[in-house]
Amino acid sequence: MDKKTLALLGVILIVVGILGLVLSSGYSRFTYGMMGGGMMGGGMMGGSGGMMGSMMQMMGGNMLVSGGIPYNSNGSLVRLEQARDIANRYLASQNNPDFELVDVEEWEFNFYADYKEKSTGTKAFQMLIDKYSGIVSPEMGPNMMWNTKYGMMGTQASGAMTLTKEQAMASAQQFLDSRLPGTKAEDSGLFYGYYHFDVKKDNKMYGMLDVNGYSGQVWYHTWHGNFIREV
Repeated sequence: MDKKTLALLGVILIVVGILGLVLSSGYSRFTYGMMGGGMMGGGMMGGSGGMMGSMMQMMGGNMLVSGGIPYNSNGSLVRLEQARDIANRYLASQNNPDFELVDVEEWEFNFYADYKEKSTGTKAFQMLIDKYSGIVSPEMGPNMMWNTKYGMMGTQASGAMTLTKEQAMASAQQFLDSRLPGTKAEDSGLFYGYYHFDVKKDNKMYGMLDVNGYSGQVWYHTWHGNFIREV
């Protein structure tokens, strides 16, 4: 094979590689735009945020399988009962007697746990537990972006929320009717800055979403996969 042919082949491979990146990037934005930014009304998760959401959804709870340290010595996934122990140990590490563990749920890609303030009854923050390593990390989405008291990335509003629970419920159900017909929003508590709803289908857990208490924007959780069980 002569030098011209090799050079041409190299150019073709580079073009194919770039095209693949463009297409995969576009696909990520499209898929997450349908289940992420598009569900927020204002599209706040567009661009790089949407791509990150798709990556997190695809990696799910197994994102540490390559090179991560397994929680169980035999390499098996964390069990729900173990996840609750982990959630309680995390609670103890906060050294705040006002915090209380509310729920621990097992989903296809991760475990979900939320905590509340005992003194106010208001939910404080949401955490995810990796199903392979047992690592606890803050849940992405509203927990970081909308939580006006415990959020990690600041807030877009302060003071009392302007939306009532009834208005938030109406926004949640309107969203579900247009995008996930046959599902129903059920109140699952109030966080600082947003309302949290379980999504049910045929009276069974199907998913969850949050509604911003100031703007009414809806953020559907796309990173859990299918619901399994809770304790």
